[in-house]
Amino acid sequence: MDIVLGVSMAATTVRLLLIEGADADGVTIEEDTFDVGESSSTGAVEQVIAAIDGTREGAIEGGYRLASIGVTWSDPAQVGALREELAAREVGGVMLVSPLLAAAALAQTVGHAIGYEHIAMLFVEPDHATLAVVEVSDGSIVDLHRRALANAHPEAPREALAAELATMVAALDARGSWADGVFLVGCGTEIVSVKPALEAVTPLDVTAPEEPEMALARGA
Repeated sequence: MDIVLGVSMAATTVRLLLIEGADADGVTIEEDTFDVGESSSTGAVEQVIAAIDGTREGAIEGGYRLASIGVTWSDPAQVGALREELAAREVGGVMLVSPLLAAAALAQTVGHAIGYEHIAMLFVEPDHATLAVVEVSDGSIVDLHRRALANAHPEAPREALAAELATMVAALDARGSWADGVFLVGCGTEIVSVKPALEAVTPLDVTAPEEPEMALARGA
């Protein structure tokens, strides 16, 4: 049986998902969260490599085939350190997936499950938000808009952030977007509380991951 490993790496936390199916379309075999315990990238990189090595060993022992490994990140500084360490240890077969593409891949999966042809993805980071329309059939991004956020930092009122994001979603109608629905996903910021504000400004259904903290690992 094929299995896939998705990993999301943050400065102090590493999350992983092990899923059945070469296309990650099966059941979740394992999910875990590791607190790295330091703010530098070193601990996160070490934990990611340990997770990869452990999963490969476990797959062999269990008679599985580890079809793919994808790793994404929330801090751009981390990916360089991880790439160097993977090369130094000759750890191959690892795809480094940008957070935006990991989110788009998850949006494609959600759109396919719902039966959409196109799905709008609102990807919220601590300083920026990206609104993209994803072609569900092949995962391509056919429309993309990115803007800086004034109210994404944790101390800002959630209402102010919701208003900024709602403006972006409302623009879908103004541009005549062909999206069938909106998928909301965050990277390093909490997004569940802003969902009602988005639903109020668009006739489209707004969905979000059931486990927001695991979303990017699943997309990777």
